[in-house]
Amino acid sequence: MAGGPHADLVACPECLFEDGVVTKATRVYEGVEDDHYACEREHKFGIDWSRGAATEPQWPPKPELVAKFAKPR
Repeated sequence: MAGGPHADLVACPECLFEDGVVTKATRVYEGVEDDHYACEREHKFGIDWSRGAATEPQWPPKPELVAKFAKPR
């Protein structure tokens, strides 16, 4: 239940913040307070949802987030 149904897919923070690339990550484990994800580029990470599940779809990411961190190709 951690991130709920809106958190099945998220943007990989490592790809976005480190490399400036938007990459889809899929939830591989759903916990009580946190979920674990793996992206298409094989990064693995967790997200703490203890403050509440996502209230809107997390994929695709908001255009403002992409514009702020994505590098032009």
